[in-house]
Amino acid sequence: MNSEEEVVRDEDRVEEYKQLYTGVTLKAPRTVELRTGIIPAARFADKIRRVALAAFKGYAPRDVIIRDVSEFNQQLYELIVKKMGCGKGDLIRINIDVVYDEEKQRLVFGEPKIDKLVPESDIRAYYEDRIKKLKDENTKLLEELELTRRKLNALKAKLEELTKEL
Repeated sequence: MNSEEEVVRDEDRVEEYKQLYTGVTLKAPRTVELRTGIIPAARFADKIRRVALAAFKGYAPRDVIIRDVSEFNQQLYELIVKKMGCGKGDLIRINIDVVYDEEKQRLVFGEPKIDKLVPESDIRAYYEDRIKKLKDENTKLLEELELTRRKLNALKAKLEELTKEL
């Protein structure tokens, strides 16, 4: 759970976030799209809490925001760590639509879009390895093709020889 100290720290940064960070887009009354920007996976819970506090301050009670974001962060943990296999230092970006339901006093989170960003060096290494394997396979196939050609030429010569004998 979130400690009171973390929540107070996040609330203190809300005004800073509103002015410096454009991680919130108002889509309709009491409906926003929250965006974390690119962050280390280990920081997703803090970032979602801060952005939600900034987005819903004045619309939803603080305890509702904290409660619902905490529950949602548990679901995100399952997705990010267990299903996607992200490590603490992996870079991710999360976009999520959130609606504040006044009747039920709940934040309703939509389906999150989570992007895992892969370093260029990892992509380069993967494709270099893949290209090497394909080149090796191509060389092997060319050798097999040459061997098959020689066999066919030998058969052709033998057929021509047999045709002359007949």
